[in-house]
Amino acid sequence: MNIEEELKKIVNRKDYDFWEFLKKAYENNIKLDIGHFILLNILMGVNEIFKNLSKKYGTEEAKKILEKNRIFAKNSDFVSGEFLKNYIDRKSRVAVHNRIKDLKTLGFKIESKSGPFGGYKIVGYPEWFKNNKEL
Repeated sequence: MNIEEELKKIVNRKDYDFWEFLKKAYENNIKLDIGHFILLNILMGVNEIFKNLSKKYGTEEAKKILEKNRIFAKNSDFVSGEFLKNYIDRKSRVAVHNRIKDLKTLGFKIESKSGPFGGYKIVGYPEWFKNNKEL
């Protein structure tokens, strides 16, 4: 599995209902930009990559592979904020934090862990999103 190729695929995925997404953002007075979608795609996609690697190599080795590729923060299964900020072309991890906060407001369950070993991990989805996508 080439992780870089997999990431390119997931960044641009469009397999959920954007209109429903926009409607929910409007109802919550959230101004979306492409960064919200990219972060969501990466968090969902990394979960899928991690599951596939875990089946093939085991959980600990899967973590090491993703850490080696600078996707997971050191010694964790959280996607690094540093990694995420590069995908939304921002210089600050605050930009990632603000978009994650918006996604949480929309009902996505995203765990956050601060500090050098921190990052983000998606652990649940809002009903409106589940109804439009097979998870």
